[in-house]
Order: sequence, then C-alpha cells, then structure tokens
Amino acid sequence: MKLVSYGPVETERAGILIDDEIVDLARALEACRVDLVCPTIRTFLERPDWFDLLQEVLEHESGDRVELGGVRLGAPIPRPGNVFVVGANTFSHVREAAEHTRGLPPQQPMILAKATSSLTGPFDPIMFPAATRKLDYEVELGVVIGGVTRRIGEEDALEAVAGYLVVNDLSARDVQLAEAEDNTFYRTHYLGKSFDGFCPTGPWLVTRDEIPDPGTLSLRTWVNDDLRQDGSTADLCFGVAGLVSYLSSVVTLLPGDLILTGSPAGVAAFREDEAYLFPGDLIRCEVGSVGCIENRITNEDVNDYPSAVNENRQTSG
Repeated sequence: MKLVSYGPVETERAGILIDDEIVDLARALEACRVDLVCPTIRTFLERPDWFDLLQEVLEHESGDRVELGGVRLGAPIPRPGNVFVVGANTFSHVREAAEHTRGLPPQQPMILAKATSSLTGPFDPIMFPAATRKLDYEVELGVVIGGVTRRIGEEDALEAVAGYLVVNDLSARDVQLAEAEDNTFYRTHYLGKSFDGFCPTGPWLVTRDEIPDPGTLSLRTWVNDDLRQDGSTADLCFGVAGLVSYLSSVVTLLPGDLILTGSPAGVAAFREDEAYLFPGDLIRCEVGSVGCIENRITNEDVNDYPSAVNENRQTSG
C-alpha cells in the first residue's frame, strides 16, 4: 500500500493511494467507527494495529475519492520526531571522497541529522539559500519506523519498519564543512543540512510488505536531464536492518522517525566540474520500486541574512 499526505502546506490530510485516486484516511476511519480525529500518517503509525486497520479501512471505504493529479502532495511524514542521516554509507561514495575517507568505510555507521523543519513535499520548489554557493544533492532511500523500537536485533529489525520513501538529502557544503573556519574541527553538518526545504520526501510511503528486500533498489538522480547518480542500495556499507538495529541500540526509535540511508557516488562536491545546484535547476531523484520526486530550485528573496551581515562587518572592519 501507499500512504500519502495531500493538500495545502501545513494542512495536509493523510490518505491511501489506490491507483490514481486517494482515499481520505480520516473519513475512512470514521466509516469504520475508529476514533482517530484528523490523523497524520505519523499519528496513525502510533497505533500498534495500524497495518491491520488499513486492511479494514480498504474493505469499508465509501468510494468517495480524490484524484491524485488534482492535489498537492506533501511530505508523507511532515514532522517526524527524528530525521537521522547516515553519512558515507555507500562504498562508491566513500571511494569518490577518498581525499577525506582514504577510501575506507566507517567501522560503525556515521550518524548525522537534519532539522524536521527541513522537510518539504516531493514536488515543491526549494528556495536557494543566500548563505551558500555549494548546494548539493543526494538521492537516498528513506526508511520510516513503524513502532516504538529499542535495542532490536538485526535479524528482527525490518519488522520495525513501516515503509520506504524517496529522499533528496540536500546540503549546503560550504556551511556543512564550515569553510569560513580555519580549523576543520568546527564543522556544522546539522545546519548545513537543515535549511528550509533541504529534505524533500515522497512521493508516498510504500509499506514494508511491498518491498521485501530493500537492499536491491536502484538509486538515480538527474539534474536538468543530466544523469548525475546511478547506483543501488546494494552498495550500502550498512543495510537497512543494520542501521535500524544500530540506532535502536542508542536511541529509542519512535513511529514516524525517518532514516536517510546513504547516497551513491556522483554528488557535485566530488565531480571534477563541481556542478552544484543553482536557481532554475530541476532535480529528479528516483528509488526503484518506491517512486521519484522532482523539485525546482528557486531564488530566495532575502536581503538581510546572517552570513551577509558577517561579510559586511568583516569588510568594513
């Protein structure tokens, strides 16, 4: 099954996608006499019986549906509790970044994070921040947690997964790597990955039962029809089950938590031409069997931005 968030920004409703039509989840639950007012996908996943309830909903839904093509899709999980980012988690990406990694993958997953406010819809425009000149893309398989999970073994870890979605893990590389600092220790990974719009996700949440093996999915990125990334989740240093198990050994994972599993080679930062993104660029990210998302980079109309203020102070000083 595919679950979607649809409607205007900040007022999205949860729905079930059937062919090219959306069944409104709240109305369907009401028809089944289930008391869950205006649910989001995240709050729906908090029910231990959410998957069985979906089956019941589909059996009793009224047929009052919305055409997919007539509505805006939002991020399937608009405000997850956590957005975990796994860095340097494909062998091809580790190799292309050899000047930093020496070509050696980490011995344990490298865990970064993004602000939940960075999430945006699968086809929404993304504003180009005034603070960067090195905006980069990374297609990734997103994993959504389906229940409270703590210290789960790798052999059982996929049972904690609700489903999968496509993510573009955008980064302002100059901010992320704190290029203004002389000391490379002072990196700001979190801020560099957390600008508004830097985490487009979707186009829907594909439930786990439809993807029995998340380790065989293609990963591709196009920028203005130029294929930039062409890899696979088979290239992951740490697979989905290993990541869920590892994270749960430290953090109690909650329903709706999102894990970005890693991106293949081809990012702008390690291309010879350093082909970063700029306003007007169209980025399409695709994960096989899950779907694709497509976002246009637009100008941000900001005249007074902290980095610009700092530059002016340094110049005038």
